[in-house]
Amino acid sequence: MSLIETEIAKLRARAYQVVNQVRLQWSLLEEGVRMKDWPRLLEIERLREDALEEDMRLDRRCARILALHQPVASDLRFVLATLRMHFYLDEIGERLPAVGRRLAQSMPNLSASQDIPIERLVSSVRRLLESCLEAFFQSDTDKAKSIDREDELVDRTYEECMRYIVRALSLPLSEKEATAWLEIAIATKTLEKIADYAIDIADASIYYAEGVYYWHRFVRRSSSEP
Repeated sequence: MSLIETEIAKLRARAYQVVNQVRLQWSLLEEGVRMKDWPRLLEIERLREDALEEDMRLDRRCARILALHQPVASDLRFVLATLRMHFYLDEIGERLPAVGRRLAQSMPNLSASQDIPIERLVSSVRRLLESCLEAFFQSDTDKAKSIDREDELVDRTYEECMRYIVRALSLPLSEKEATAWLEIAIATKTLEKIADYAIDIADASIYYAEGVYYWHRFVRRSSSEP
């Protein structure tokens, strides 16, 4: 194995470590929502703090390869795609503690909140993210290009959650209840934004494999216009 191949292998391993840190946060969020163990969601912040060191190590590894090993062609694309993947994964990791905190503080105060399909939204966003990460690490462009079908499931679940929230806010509520529903709406919107970042990871995988950006959302948005 050449020196650059060794460095790329180390970079790939480091990227897996960063992904696993985000997966731990997702597991905690998913389990807490499923079990309605709201205080448990506050622990996501601690996991995020633990992940910051791995983030810095990945950035340093990418900088080392670019500065010292002059990668070309596919190796260079992998480094650049990894940097993009890491950026979006970092955005996801930054938002998960806020989602957990909003749900932990708001859901216990609403007797009707148990009916909102927030658990399905959390699960569908996580499945989408896992599919995008699988496409990235397996260089599976076919999977990356067909990821919109899973994204559509996220969109439908998100819209269902928002309809429920709008109905709840149309009822007579105390200030405390109205504030709680608004916090849940923000958490729901944040989950939808996380799904967008997952799609960006799929785009990064296509760039690595083909050297072009697929731009899922642009294609989807253009096809829906008259």
